[in-house]
Amino acid sequence: MPPRRSAAAHDARIEGVFSRVDAMTLEDCPIEPGWVRAGQPHARAATHAMARDGLASTHLWECSAGAFAWRFSVEETVLILDGEVRVTSPGGQVRTLRAGDVGHFPAHTTWLWEVDRHVRKIAFCRREVPWPLRLATRALDRLLERARALRPAGGAWRRPGRDAGMSSSP
Repeated sequence: MPPRRSAAAHDARIEGVFSRVDAMTLEDCPIEPGWVRAGQPHARAATHAMARDGLASTHLWECSAGAFAWRFSVEETVLILDGEVRVTSPGGQVRTLRAGDVGHFPAHTTWLWEVDRHVRKIAFCRREVPWPLRLATRALDRLLERARALRPAGGAWRRPGRDAGMSSSP
């Protein structure tokens, strides 16, 4: 028998998860020592929420001054809340993200992050679905779209020969 979910976990699944950023408890989230290029960046993070399927999550993350090569294992969209960071793409493009800026980092890429003083962000992370499952999901979506197209505006399914005013008796 699968373990029972707590009432709080059940409520989060149907009611959502809401937090104030300043009330979230951040825990140390060390940057891999081999990734550090300059300084002694100290990162802290808190998980805000996880999707039901485990493929998406939301986090609060902050880091002190330093430079490091960050390897993104998942897709990540960030909203900078405070401070700023210079990010350099794998192709060498440099961008500065400040409070209010949004950026997207593709999975399986490495970006140089340079933090002069401090940066705080909300990170929206999404794991990639393996391509065979993506293909199957797209096929299922197309089938469902076709099925919805066959359904009349009233929502009732029609049975040929019976619902079109024809009698089934001789």
